[in-house]
This record gives sequence, structure tokens and C-alpha cells, in this order.
Amino acid sequence: MLRVMRPATQARSTCLLISPPRQRILQIRFASNETAAKPTSTTPTQKRKFKLGKFLFSITLLSGLAYGGAVYYSLKDDKFRDNFTENIYGAKQVVDYVEDLQRQGVFYDMKKKVWRIGSKYINLPELSEDNISSDKISEFTSKENPIIRKLSDTIRELDNFMVNHDLKHAGGKILSRARDELRNLSNNIDQLKADEQDLCQKKLEEQNEKYNQIIDKYENSMDQQIKDKEFALKQQFDQEKRELYEQHYTQLNAELSRQASEHDKELKNELVRQAVDMQRRWVRDVMIMVEKERNGRLAKLDYINKRLKTLERFCIDNTENLDASIKVHRLWCALKSLQNIVEQPHRTPFIEQIVAMRRYFSTDEVVSAVLSTIDDSVAINGIDSVSDLSKRFNTVREEVRRASLVPENGGVFSHLLSFVLSKILFRKHGLVDGNDVEAILARVQYYLNKNDLDTAARELNQLEGWPKKLANDWIISARNHLEVKQAIEVCFLLCFILFYFYLNLILNR
Repeated sequence: MLRVMRPATQARSTCLLISPPRQRILQIRFASNETAAKPTSTTPTQKRKFKLGKFLFSITLLSGLAYGGAVYYSLKDDKFRDNFTENIYGAKQVVDYVEDLQRQGVFYDMKKKVWRIGSKYINLPELSEDNISSDKISEFTSKENPIIRKLSDTIRELDNFMVNHDLKHAGGKILSRARDELRNLSNNIDQLKADEQDLCQKKLEEQNEKYNQIIDKYENSMDQQIKDKEFALKQQFDQEKRELYEQHYTQLNAELSRQASEHDKELKNELVRQAVDMQRRWVRDVMIMVEKERNGRLAKLDYINKRLKTLERFCIDNTENLDASIKVHRLWCALKSLQNIVEQPHRTPFIEQIVAMRRYFSTDEVVSAVLSTIDDSVAINGIDSVSDLSKRFNTVREEVRRASLVPENGGVFSHLLSFVLSKILFRKHGLVDGNDVEAILARVQYYLNKNDLDTAARELNQLEGWPKKLANDWIISARNHLEVKQAIEVCFLLCFILFYFYLNLILNR
């Protein structure tokens, strides 16, 4: 709107200079009223358009300011300088060049030159009214209006002409009055421009307030809709989760009961079969002994007694082996149930399985020691799966990248500068070397893609400072997952050892 009004303002100023003095006041008032009325008629019709050049200039200016601030801060902090020169392309050359200029004293010489030039303008002597010359009129040449500049040049030439021809005393009053009128005209034009800018600013503020009210109202309604939808989805998710848990728990109990009953039946059948075999062998032995006794071999009665004791010992050993087999089978079933819960794609509590194992194997020192390593809070809340940890790492990686350039005792400016510079850092991928934050994050992502959670957690634990604090929760979750998996693997190993131990005892007998 200001660009449209500028030619009209210049035309009116030309009319003011050409018209006689009596009509100047009326024309100035008419011009001021017309310029004040025009913004109200043209303001609503104009639409604000997106300007690509202005947007690119703003982005370039902000990037330059951020880069310059980083260079200045790197001169003050050595740790930030190391991170800045390693991760930003061309930063080392720029910092070295600025340090060379600082050592050569270029900045100090420029500062002295600026103060020396400023002192000349500050200490200029004041001119008296008797020594007024063309320099007095040159103050109008810096005005933006070309007509004012042209009139100033005309008055200056007239003044020089009168000075050169000794006519200064004859036309001095006329020149003084012309200069005063020119000054008043320039002030009136500046006042009209200021009034026009104030009116435009007022209209813009009113439109801005109106649009802000509309946006706030729309945001409030959308927030309420999102909250309602989130609440409904959360209730639906909790209901489905509860139903799935109850269904899985019922199926698990039914399966455990069925396996226990089948195992008891097998044990009873095995005991009956062994008892029948033992009775058959005993009857056979008795018959043999009776025959021998009939044949007069009564000297073999001691051997029969020893054989009977051996059979009794064999029966006792079989009973002990059956008890050990039941113990191993219970441990195996409990471990399989615990492993199935831990390997769920979502977090599932397994405190009931831990309590059952502690109750059944309270006398076993190895199992009790392994179960004591699992914290009760972890058993109550469950552990995150590898897929959940991989998803969480994507969010943690972005937060760590934003704080990767923040020193350990950095302030708000360090965080803001690290956030801005993280947008232009190059991401690293794969199994790369280096101890910087980007290299560590790339190696962690590589090991997570290979399902190697142990190595990924060890790599992420190498972080220091703010990145280590941001990744601490993820490291704790990964450690809990690995501890539970390790406890299950130890219990499985113990189960296999017991199985092979009792199997060797049975085979050796």
C-alpha cells in the first residue's frame, strides 16, 4: 500500500511547490486527508502473498547468524570448538582464519578507526548564522523525496551565485525564508508519512488480533476433539488388552493342568509297570530259590537276601529319580511359560510366574540365586521387547542428536545452538569408527538391526554428558531386558544339567 501511495504523494508535493503560497496550506490539508483516507479503502482488497525471495533471504540470514555465533562461541570454549570443527564442513578453516585476524590485530585497528571517524563527527564546531552557506542547505539532499532534493540544489546554486556576485545582503532574507519554507515542507511530508504508517500499523494490528482470535478458537475446538478421540481409543485399547490377557491366562492354566495330569498319569503307569516287573522277577527268583531249595541248595539263601536288598535299593532310587524328574519337569514348564510371556511383542507382567518358581524351588540355591537377580518392579511392569526398544531408540536418537554439541555445563544458548546445528549435521550409517555421538548412534542402530541388543546397549553406554543423560532410560530398559533373558537362559542351562545328570545315573545303574 505504501508503494502505491508514493507516486501520488510525490505528485502532490510537486503541486505544492508550483502553486502560490496562499494555496499551499489548503493543498497540504487536502493531501493529508486524502492519504489518510486511502489506506482504509485499499487495505482490505490487498492480499498478503508468499515471497520466495524474502523467505530465502530470511533463512540465509538466520543460518549466517547461527554460523557466526557458533564461530564466536568456539573461540571461547575449546570443547565446543572440537565438536564444531569435527561435525561442520569448513568450520576449521573459518575458525583458523578468524584467529589469524585476531592475532594480527585487524579487529583492534578497525575499532580504533571507527572511534577516530566518529569523534570527528561528534566534535564538529557549530556554525554561526552569519556564516550560513550552501552547506546549510545540503542537509535536505539526503531526503528521499527527489523534488526536495531538486529544490535544495536550486537554492544552493542561487546562494553560490549571490555569494559570488556580492548579492548576499540584498537577497539574504529571501533565501532564509525559502530555506525555512523548504524545511517546513520537508517536515510536513515526513509528518504525513508518519501518520500514514501509524494508520497502516493500526489496521494491521486489528487484523492480526482478529485472526489470532479465530485461530485460538479453532485450536481449542481441535484440542477438545483430539482429547475425546484419544480417551475413546484408550478405553477401547484397555478393554481389548484386558480381554486378551484373560483369554491367554485361561488357556495357559488349562494347558498347564492338562500337561500336569498327563505327566501324573504317565508316572503312575510307569510305577505300576515297574512294580509288576519287580513282582514278576521276585516271583521268578522265589521259584528258582524254591527249586534250589528242593534240590538241597539252601546255601543260596544269603544270596537271595542280598538280591532282595538290591531290589529294595533299586526301588528307592527309582522313586528319587521320579521326584527329580517331576522337579525338572516343573522347572521346564515354568521356564517355558516365563519365556513365552517375556517374548510377547508388548510389555506383559510376569510376577505370577516368578512367585510360582520361588515357591516350587525354594530349596534349590541356584534357582533362588538366579531369581533374586530379577527385580520385583521389573516383574510387575514387564520388560520391553527388542522391537519396542528399536522404536524407542528412533526417538531417543533425535533427542541425543539435538544435544550432541552441548557441553557438560552448557547453558540455554548452548542448547539452542546445538539444536540449530543438529539440523545440518550429516547422519552416519552402518558400522563406522569413531567416538563421536553420530558414530556411536550409527553403530547402535546397526546392532539393533542385527538384533544384537547387548552390543547396542554397550555402545550407547559410552556416551557422556547430556547425551548420556537423555539415553539413560533406554539403557536401563535394555539392561532389564538382558538381565531377564540371561536369568531364563541360566535356568534352562540348569534344567539341562539336571536332566543329563539323572539320565547318567539311570544309565550307569
